[in-house]
Amino acid sequence: MRRLLIITSMYTGHGHKSIAEALAERLSAFDDIEVRIIDGFALMNRFEQYMAEYTYGPITRMPGKAWEWNFLAGQTLRKPVTTAVASMIRAKLLALLDSFKPDAILSAHPIFLASVLDVMGEAGLSIPLIAHEVDLVDITEYWYDPRIYRVLAPSREAYECTVAHVDDPERVIEVGFPVRSRFMNVTPPAPHEGTVITVMSGSEGSGIVRAVAHILLMRTDAHVNVICGRNKKLRKKLKKDFGERYHGRLSVMGFVDDIQNVMAASDILVLRASPNAALEAVVLNVPLILFGQLAGQEQHNPDVLQAHGVAKYCSVPEALPECIRSLYADDGAGIRAMRQAQRAYAPVDSAAETAKLLDSLIRPLAN
Repeated sequence: MRRLLIITSMYTGHGHKSIAEALAERLSAFDDIEVRIIDGFALMNRFEQYMAEYTYGPITRMPGKAWEWNFLAGQTLRKPVTTAVASMIRAKLLALLDSFKPDAILSAHPIFLASVLDVMGEAGLSIPLIAHEVDLVDITEYWYDPRIYRVLAPSREAYECTVAHVDDPERVIEVGFPVRSRFMNVTPPAPHEGTVITVMSGSEGSGIVRAVAHILLMRTDAHVNVICGRNKKLRKKLKKDFGERYHGRLSVMGFVDDIQNVMAASDILVLRASPNAALEAVVLNVPLILFGQLAGQEQHNPDVLQAHGVAKYCSVPEALPECIRSLYADDGAGIRAMRQAQRAYAPVDSAAETAKLLDSLIRPLAN
């Protein structure tokens, strides 16, 4: 039995977790591969985990440049961060490696690349580490460590960015963006009257969502769904501010277990430019409008997705109604063109293809 350990994160956004789950689902088709997924931050003690992981949401919801400063600090202090993380995870990681005895490790979070390699190096372990990038184009230096066995790039742009910065480009393999199985082959929704627009901003529900929802309610006739994720304050505020005024046209939701059905039943999705949510929308073949992005790792996602024709970008909430009208102009020509581009951009189950690749990579590594 071959063993693969997947390191991800459960609370710093939802993309890392979704990628890990998508790969594990497809790897379950291989009877001789045992997969274990762990939250890398859970390898720390409780206080360290809280400080490293659970502060993510509040920082992303802060106004101004809070997240940009946090991101830039992480890049500037990469070596001290890596050293600190290695120290925090060392004891539990070594115990896990000793008990599970993986043939390979895959990390879907950049902060656990050099830190895991450092811990293993100090312990005299040489387990191959595979990195699965989680961004479409803005690939940071955390992914370039020359000790990484293979780097899986989930887009052509990510691949080109990575090979331009590594000494051995043959270590980098272009793969598609893995999407969880429940987003594949979703049953088409029943016909409905009017237009349904669903607004999302990642699992933390950033503050701009309120402005987006308000503009859509004021200047369109659509029914607006707002997915607030773990942001309970946003959910309460939306209900208080708009629930009575737009009664019957607004649905405010928290964390939704069957989000794929809500998204598929929408006529248009209005999302932050998170690669995970955007690619789920593409796979569902639902027209997509992007309204913002986190500084740093999401900075150029709108450029990439617009270049492929799978989304439109509105830099300010006030531009959303006109953007929607342009998609419906000429009897919905923009809608039809975007749907066609989405089908061309994600024609296969990328997670299944990546699982086959991982099978071929792990097979010669097995003890």
